[in-house]
Amino acid sequence: MRIEPLTDDHFDRWLPLRQALWPRESLDQLRDDARRTLADPNHVGFFAFLPEEKGRAIGFIEAALYRDGESGSPRVHLEAWYVEPDHRRRGVGQGLLGHVERWCLHRSIALLTSDTNAEYPVSPDAHAGAGFEKLAELQIFVKRLRD
Repeated sequence: MRIEPLTDDHFDRWLPLRQALWPRESLDQLRDDARRTLADPNHVGFFAFLPEEKGRAIGFIEAALYRDGESGSPRVHLEAWYVEPDHRRRGVGQGLLGHVERWCLHRSIALLTSDTNAEYPVSPDAHAGAGFEKLAELQIFVKRLRD
């Protein structure tokens, strides 16, 4: 496996993985979001390849730098973390996450956050296996009003 920073050169191989992670999003929306991610200096991403299969993409990770409050400490939030199902539990996700962690530490950022929901049932175990601690269980309610 080879891991590289995401660049424009990866765009055509990156979009199908983004679509696999977010199947309800339109390809146009995923493409626009990917372009914004590449253009934003506060975003970082990495791409995992299988070199023996002509550089086939098997996973990616995206993260963004945030500051909490006006003078708050910086933190990095995982925006996306995906590994093809056939390549899970083989260290690909950990390898991708390790690159984000080194990117953070190189910038003296010591807090990495992430979130997930019920649409991603394998995500809690992946986060726990990577050393994340659950902070809270969030429930959001909605009530549609009729006149």
